Amino acid sequence: MKRLLILLFVVFPLVGNAADKGAKPVKYKTLLSEAKAAIKNSKNQANAEKNLLAVVNREDITKAQRAEIYYMAEELERSQQSEENMKLYLKQSYDTIKFFSTILKMHEYLLTCDSIESTPDDRGVVKYKYRYKSRDLLKTYRPNLLNGGKFLLKRNKYRDAFPYFDMYLKTSQSPFFEYYSSIREDTLLPRVAYWATVSAYNDNQPRLALRHIDQAIAGTNDSLRVSLQEYKVRCFEALGDSSSWVENLVEGTRLYPQHDYFFLHLMDVYADQKRYDDGLALCDTMLTRVGNRSIYWLGKSQMHLGQFDYDTCIEDADQAIACDSLMADAYYNKGIAYLNKAVLFAETACNDIRNPKCRQDRKTLQELYSKARGPMEQVRHLLPDDAKRWASPLYRIYLNLNMGKEFAEMEKILNAK
Repeated sequence: MKRLLILLFVVFPLVGNAADKGAKPVKYKTLLSEAKAAIKNSKNQANAEKNLLAVVNREDITKAQRAEIYYMAEELERSQQSEENMKLYLKQSYDTIKFFSTILKMHEYLLTCDSIESTPDDRGVVKYKYRYKSRDLLKTYRPNLLNGGKFLLKRNKYRDAFPYFDMYLKTSQSPFFEYYSSIREDTLLPRVAYWATVSAYNDNQPRLALRHIDQAIAGTNDSLRVSLQEYKVRCFEALGDSSSWVENLVEGTRLYPQHDYFFLHLMDVYADQKRYDDGLALCDTMLTRVGNRSIYWLGKSQMHLGQFDYDTCIEDADQAIACDSLMADAYYNKGIAYLNKAVLFAETACNDIRNPKCRQDRKTLQELYSKARGPMEQVRHLLPDDAKRWASPLYRIYLNLNMGKEFAEMEKILNAK
């Protein structure tokens, strides 16, 4: 029994410990004192900053304290930045990334602080404790946002570079800096918008790439505008925004008719959506605006092929070939048009060998298949590795022309796929 009592005495405190309450939260004043000490002593700034930010959304933290937390977080970052800046001044080894990242965080924290202070109190009154001294401070550091962004962009660190350019642009329109006309009227803004767009685009972040792209387009030269418009189209396509994608293809074709990307993709849209009249109208417009080019005649032949207007399709294809004798797609459209004409004619051709018309119909059918053969063989010649395009049509053509050797070759190619 005595031994049992000893065991109970050992077990009982363990149960009691499990029921102990958690430690009380650290007082805000304590955290604030630690932050001030870290700044004064230039030690443990990162840890003090982390502890402050950890309580910013705690229920007992007031609006004024939340603003103060972000202000102190900026002060802690600035303390660390000063250390790196001193190393630079003394020509000692320093952390370049850290040097710039602290400046970015300083902007983030002070803008957040300002946003909190901008919220009216219960009486609808807005009071600023930190704005006026903060904006003068950030105005001094603001150029280093560009330096940091360009430093990272040159090293292809696109994801890291974007926030610097983004912050530079965001602050230019912020009420925080409304006092400074030089910031709002900064002539570098369009160029920075371009760098921001390029950074996000190369990082495969289409939504971010679109954030400043209109500002970049408005403020840059024609050669860059074309590329930016193409970026815009690609971003909307990546986001699955079909209406904006087509809208910007149309805009690109209107503004930059010499840049074939917009025209070719818009023609694909019209073909897929069976908007043949729109496609033909676009081709005619481009022939008038730009001149006699093979791709516009090719586009017309494609639209007429979709409308089953095979004779006009063939005429358009011939015009395209006259402009560019190596245009495989034009030969393909021409060959398919003749092949389709032959198939349609065969459906109504006379099959009664006793009827004199039968001989004439067979001759007409042979002529159509012969006319399809030439352009389709040219497709094969120009695109020898693209058997998926020419093997099946040639199979049918050789079959109906009784070309046994050639037919056998096509059959072998098709069976090998």
